[in-house]
Amino acid sequence: CGPPAIPANSRVTTEAATDGGRGLRSARYECDSGYELFGQETIKCDPVRGWDRDLPFCGTNVAYRKPVNQSSATRAGPAGFANDGKPGNQNPDGQECSETQKEPSPWWRVDLLTPEAVRVVRITTRGCCGHQPLQDLEIRVGNSSTDLQRNPLCAWYPGTMDEGTTKSFTCARPLIGQYVTIQLVGVESSLSLCEVEVFSNDEFSPDRCAAPNLNADTVLTTFAKTCYEFHITRGESFDKARQVCQSHGGDLIHNIRGATTDYIISELERRKTDLRTQLVWIGAQKDPSITSRTWKWVNGDTVLKPTWGKDQPNNYNGEQNCVVLDGGRNWLWNDVGCNLDYLNFICQHSPLSCGSPEALVNTTIVGKNFTIGASISYNCPVGHSLIGDGQRLCQGSGVWSGRPPTCKCKHT
Repeated sequence: CGPPAIPANSRVTTEAATDGGRGLRSARYECDSGYELFGQETIKCDPVRGWDRDLPFCGTNVAYRKPVNQSSATRAGPAGFANDGKPGNQNPDGQECSETQKEPSPWWRVDLLTPEAVRVVRITTRGCCGHQPLQDLEIRVGNSSTDLQRNPLCAWYPGTMDEGTTKSFTCARPLIGQYVTIQLVGVESSLSLCEVEVFSNDEFSPDRCAAPNLNADTVLTTFAKTCYEFHITRGESFDKARQVCQSHGGDLIHNIRGATTDYIISELERRKTDLRTQLVWIGAQKDPSITSRTWKWVNGDTVLKPTWGKDQPNNYNGEQNCVVLDGGRNWLWNDVGCNLDYLNFICQHSPLSCGSPEALVNTTIVGKNFTIGASISYNCPVGHSLIGDGQRLCQGSGVWSGRPPTCKCKHT
C-alpha cells in the first residue's frame, strides 16, 4: 500500500512491508494533545483491497459544563452532575451523578450552545447504590430543543448498561446539532448518569491555545473555534489587562453576542466562588469625554447591542469609560472607571496552531510546522497526478486553507 489517509488532529507512524515489496504494511495513529482517539489505533494493508476502510477519529469533548436539563429534578442528582468532568466510577461512594425521578421514558439533555459535528457520545453509569441499570437507550443529536424524537438518531442500545461502566457510542455518520439527548425509551425508570461526554473534531482543544507565558492559575477554554483565558485569581486595571492579553496574541474579549455571550456567562456563573471580584473586564470602552456616548470594542468596531444593567451606563463622576460584566447584576454590563486595578478579566485570541492537517490516501504531507502563518504541501507517488490544493496555509483563524488534495493514477 501507499501512504494511508490521515484524519484531522492526528499523526501517523507507518511500518514498511517486509516481503521485499516497496509498500507499507501497517499504520499507527496518535492524536494531537487534547484529543482522544476512537476506533482502531492501528490499521493494516491488505495487498488486494488496500488499507482498512474504517479510519480512527480524534475528537475533543464539547459537552463539558455546558447548560443541561432533564425530564424531572431530584435534589440528590441535578442534571449538571452529568457533565462536570467527574465520572467518579473509581470511587463509587463519592459519585455525583444526575438523576431523574422514576417515570416513563426519562431523558437528559445538554445544550452545546452552537451546532457541533458530533461523532461519539460516551456515557459513564453510576457505580453503586443499586440503581436500575440503563436499558433501551437512545441518543439523539439535532437542533430541536422541544421535540426529542425530531432530532436524528445517533445510536440506539437495546441492551442493558451495567453499574459502573463506561461505553462509547459512535454515530453512523457525523450529526450536526446543538442538542444531545439521552433517553430511556418506553421504559419506566429513573435515569442516572455520572458523566456524558460528546466528542467532535470540529472544535479546538484548549491545548492549541496555551501561550508559553500563561499564568498557572488561568483557566483556558475554547468555544466556537476561539480561545478564551479567564484570569480569575489576578486583578488588573483595564489597560494592564489589555497588555496581558496582547502578550498572548489577543486582547480583552470583544464582539461578543448570541451563543458566545451565553457561554461566557455560564462559565462566569459557575466560577463565581473563585472570582476575586464579581466585576470582570471586557474589551469595550468609550472616549474619555463627558459628552461621548459611543462605545467601541477594543478592535475599533462600534458596540451595536450593549446589554446594560438597570440604570447603566451612568458615567458616575464623569469618569466611567470602561465596561465590566457585573455578577451582582446577572452579568449585565456596567460602566466603571478604567483605573480600577483589582478586577478579573477575560482574554480572547486565536489558537497558536492549526493542529495536524488531514490527508487522503496515497498523499504525503511535506512540512512539520503547523503554527499560524506556516504552510504545508502535498506530494503524490510516482505515476500519480495531484488533484486539488497542492499547498495549504495555516490561517490566523486556526483553520487550514482549502481542502486536502487527491492523487490520481495517470494510467486510469
